[in-house]
Amino acid sequence: MLFGFTPSSAQRSTASYTRAKWWLVSFCLPFLFACSQTRPPESTVFQETANDQTQRHEESQISDLLKAEFTLQREGPNKAYDNFYSIAQESKDPTFIERLVRIAVASRNKVYIEQSADLWRSVEPTSEQAYSLAMQVYAQGERPNDIAKLLDTAMLNHVPLRFFPLYLEDNVRDSQVMDTLESAIKMASPLTQKNQFIRLSQAHLWLLSGQYEQARQQANALIEDPSTEKSEALYLILAYSEKNQNQSDKAISTLTTANQIYPQSVNILSPLLSLLVENEQAQTAIKLLDNASLSEDDKLQACLNLARTLLEYKQPELAFNVLNGLPQQRGFRNQIHYLQAIALDELGRHNDAIEIMNKVHGTLQSSATNQMALWLYDQGRQKDINDLVLTRTNREYLPEQVTTISQLHQEKGQPMLAYDLLTKAVDLFPESDELRYQKSLFAEHLGYWDITLEELNNLLEKHPDNAQYLNALGYTLLTRTDQLDKAMIYIERAYELSGDDPAIIDSLGWGMFLKGEYEQSSYYLEKAWSILQDAEIAAHYGESLWRQRHYDQALSIWETALQQSPNATILLDTIKRLSPSLLENHQQDENS
Repeated sequence: MLFGFTPSSAQRSTASYTRAKWWLVSFCLPFLFACSQTRPPESTVFQETANDQTQRHEESQISDLLKAEFTLQREGPNKAYDNFYSIAQESKDPTFIERLVRIAVASRNKVYIEQSADLWRSVEPTSEQAYSLAMQVYAQGERPNDIAKLLDTAMLNHVPLRFFPLYLEDNVRDSQVMDTLESAIKMASPLTQKNQFIRLSQAHLWLLSGQYEQARQQANALIEDPSTEKSEALYLILAYSEKNQNQSDKAISTLTTANQIYPQSVNILSPLLSLLVENEQAQTAIKLLDNASLSEDDKLQACLNLARTLLEYKQPELAFNVLNGLPQQRGFRNQIHYLQAIALDELGRHNDAIEIMNKVHGTLQSSATNQMALWLYDQGRQKDINDLVLTRTNREYLPEQVTTISQLHQEKGQPMLAYDLLTKAVDLFPESDELRYQKSLFAEHLGYWDITLEELNNLLEKHPDNAQYLNALGYTLLTRTDQLDKAMIYIERAYELSGDDPAIIDSLGWGMFLKGEYEQSSYYLEKAWSILQDAEIAAHYGESLWRQRHYDQALSIWETALQQSPNATILLDTIKRLSPSLLENHQQDENS
């Protein structure tokens, strides 16, 4: 979200309509006041005329407002913006301009957002929110020079620059934004660069870029300066800088001081607890958490963070004890169960771990299922996995979950379990095209080509213009039957629908090869290889080149593919058949 307005849409609409009339009323006040005075007859006529003009103007403005609101409700913010902007620009009413800003943000149109922010600043040059909004637009547009000018203007207008470090903190994972903000600081005036919030931001940027000593010095100077506004971020920057300089004791001391200043901050307490555990002071961390003055939800979150750290540092018993004392309520229940199960497994209580993990749902459900599958393999109970997956997975997530577990079965050398899972999943949810397609491909992998053809034909009955299904059916016919002409009909149709798909282009090229059209074959296979350097494409392309006596080029393609996919069966089989010495040389190179 670019701008944090929170009133409900109904409240906003009613409030804005009422407030929008305020400037009209204020505009009319002199005339209303004049009406209460005794006037000579000739001035009465003039006053009546003025009143009529004012009334018509007010009615016109209200009409424009109603039209704008109607457009907003019927056609959305993009269509309504211009009407609202005209009204806001004329009224200069800050409340109505805020309404305009909301509409601009809802439109997601950066031009509208910037324009509304500029209008806001022109009317309220000391509004910190208006500067914040403009800066976000500049940052996302990679405009450091505009940000620097904005900051300098804010300084001249005595606007606090708190919005700058807050925006930086919210976007630390966006390297482009970080680079833009850092450049903006360098472009800003010396006075702006000395501002405490800009210095705080610079310290944060140094920390992110690994310049820990500069970050430490800057943060420490700001903390020691009695004239600066202190914040949690300052102490965190200092502590993390000290920690990254292997000064853990100092970092613990810094966060301990911060915890005394901000006793209700989970952002301070959680890293302090983690540092204590890392430095073999787990009991101290638990005692500190027990005595913390956090809200109930924050304390629950701090306990979860502490449990994760305890598990990371191989203290499952302490982690389980911390978790076991938590109330299993609200949105934390699944997280608690998940971590409890991990702790129980590390304590050797494997069946209990599976039982608890089976209670995990919500956003952690897929992770829990995957973890239980691994544990069941560890116990030699892999035959129990498929029923577990099918009974606990929600329908909308089943294709993805089945894919993941099928891959696990294959990695563990159990392809029949993978096929069994896919078959049962299709039987349970026959309307799922994705599951049926996965089953068809896996059946082909196992050599059940009749099932592959049956399932693909079923899919094409529902989706006759699906290029992926057409290609899969055509390629299966091409490689597993003697129906070459029929196969090419499907493949050529797939190519018409999706001519830039490398898998389809590869099928077309291999079909040309099997028909003996070698030059055409190389043309399409080269095209496929240029898009995707896949082992199967390399096998086909190399063989087409080899057949045309372009041996060196074929060997080059195969060598490249071997580097990327040394265990690809189709590639190895092709090279063994045509140039076994290449594999011998490749094996010697690997051994050396």
